[in-house]
Amino acid sequence: MFSKLTSSKATLALSYVFVLAIGLAVFYLVPAIRYASIVEPKVKDITAEAFYEKYKENPDRYIFLDTRSADVYDRLHAAGSKLQPLHTFYTERYNLPKNDKDKEIVLICSGGIASGVAYSYLEHYGFRNIIRIEGGIEAWQAAELPVEGSSVI
Repeated sequence: MFSKLTSSKATLALSYVFVLAIGLAVFYLVPAIRYASIVEPKVKDITAEAFYEKYKENPDRYIFLDTRSADVYDRLHAAGSKLQPLHTFYTERYNLPKNDKDKEIVLICSGGIASGVAYSYLEHYGFRNIIRIEGGIEAWQAAELPVEGSSVI
């Protein structure tokens, strides 16, 4: 009786080990499974008006980055934003404060897509102190917030 009980426990333990080994093998050997997201990540958006109110109170708390190209940025950009084209985030991410509770990285682009890509990229590298301006510079202008650049009249 005792050997029968021990034998069934050993069989059960080996079954668990086998299932775990198969699961890990599939996870690590099939890249599509390894990098798949079951739940789509949420982007933390803020309206242009809400951000500008916070920014006016404490501009040093924010790193306000425009993810568009230099020529588009030079023509028109949100007052206070700094140019950080999307293609530079790979190398420049090391210069950004990662998860600093006293600094937030705020991203803006034309309509929200490029800044969404930058947001996802930074989030992938572990940044959690990021916000995106909902609607980009288009929403910023629609709210009649201050802009700068060569095409400002």
